[in-house]
Amino acid sequence: PASPSASSSGSSSEAEEEEESLPSTEQGEVLGAGAEIPRGAEVARDDASEHTEAAAGSSTTASSSGRGRGRRRRKGGDGGGLKVNTVACTGKSAKDLYTAVAEHLGWREVDTEARPSTATGSSRPSASKTIYCVMQTADLLERLPLPASSWITRYSGSPELCDKGNWARMVMLCQDLAAEGTFSFSPRTWILPDQVDELREKMAKSSKTYIVKPLDGSQGDGIFLVQGSRDLDVKMSCKSNGAAVVQRYLEKPLLHRGLKFDFRIYVAVIGGSVDAPPHVFLCKEGLARFCTEAYEEPTQKNMHKCMGHLTNYSLNKRSDHFEHCPESFDEVFSISSTASKRPLTTALRQIAEEHADFDIEGFYVSVADLVRTTLALMAPVMRFAGRSLHSGGEFRSCQVYGFDVMLDHRRAPYLLEVNNSPSLCIDEALALEAEELAAALASKPARGRAKTTGGDVVCRCMDMSQPHRHRTSLVDLAVKKTVMVGMY
Repeated sequence: PASPSASSSGSSSEAEEEEESLPSTEQGEVLGAGAEIPRGAEVARDDASEHTEAAAGSSTTASSSGRGRGRRRRKGGDGGGLKVNTVACTGKSAKDLYTAVAEHLGWREVDTEARPSTATGSSRPSASKTIYCVMQTADLLERLPLPASSWITRYSGSPELCDKGNWARMVMLCQDLAAEGTFSFSPRTWILPDQVDELREKMAKSSKTYIVKPLDGSQGDGIFLVQGSRDLDVKMSCKSNGAAVVQRYLEKPLLHRGLKFDFRIYVAVIGGSVDAPPHVFLCKEGLARFCTEAYEEPTQKNMHKCMGHLTNYSLNKRSDHFEHCPESFDEVFSISSTASKRPLTTALRQIAEEHADFDIEGFYVSVADLVRTTLALMAPVMRFAGRSLHSGGEFRSCQVYGFDVMLDHRRAPYLLEVNNSPSLCIDEALALEAEELAAALASKPARGRAKTTGGDVVCRCMDMSQPHRHRTSLVDLAVKKTVMVGMY
């Protein structure tokens, strides 16, 4: 498969002459500790140039509609008959990204088709080579059995593997079997209510801070910090569901200009079989998400300041201090960027500039070790879950996982969570100024939606509490497109 790392070395002419083919489980290699990893500065600059050309043609400004991406076709016409089926990508989903990737590779997108036959329960498989882009397990099952020449972007069993409670139990069990320090990247964890007594006993002997995450929560919903068992009991009493995962809070994270941050690391998993684990690829480009308030070590007086303690984009984007993505690729990848969401390679260069002892190559090696150990736990379950779904024993699945990683003050990486469905959206919401909103409402037609003077629709979706407009987020487009093109 194409390398999922940022395209920093191969020439475009060589890429155009490559024979177009679907990924084969006999190709590729797992990124190991000895793999050559380019320096962040080289990756960032070359990636900026490539995505500027591919994403917007001759323009380097953000498109308000999210559709202003130029087509880049490789030699070979229709890409050897490959299709990207996005029928299952509905609503606020990854469809815009998949469309951009298909255009970049010169592959044909299929976004409409006949409904599955009620007589057979499944649609007639396509005779041509197709990658089916699905978002849910139900969509995966509807597509099975796959034609021999097709692939699907989901592994059976992934949601259960990435469940916070299940993952914590797996680590706890395997810690007793592995060498000491194997899971040093995983913060100490307790599962409630099963281990509440053990947690209270630990809290009674310590003044440390703990972070509580509801098992059914996502995007930062319901997360809070506690210090002491009484604090835990009071805050948990307000929850209708007492099921949660509690972790030791990293009180001394590595900071950049006084702000706490974490990384969304993208890992592509491809193929595998009943006899062999899947191939794993670590993408060297990712996202850095920054808090919007200066970090202070947690106390009873500041633990409620979630935008200084929690790095979740879904929380911080609502802050008045949130800095949106720049409107040109040069600015997105600039080392002087202060955006609240930045490319991983840019953030690593900034951290290395601020902390002289930070080693970018060493960072990638430590993350590769973390990913290798994590997938070693997941692979047996993936093989077991997939053996009854794929004919012939070979798995024609591929999937991108989101690893949320945070560094402590000693530069050691900690795995906070593995996301089964990392966001592949490439737009962002921007609040409308009062004057801009008033002008849009004044000119609203009798039928239809109000639009700004720039032609953007006035939106009231859940992305933002006040009226807003949407535009393409260039940092999401550049990073996520690199990931998906690499996996394809």
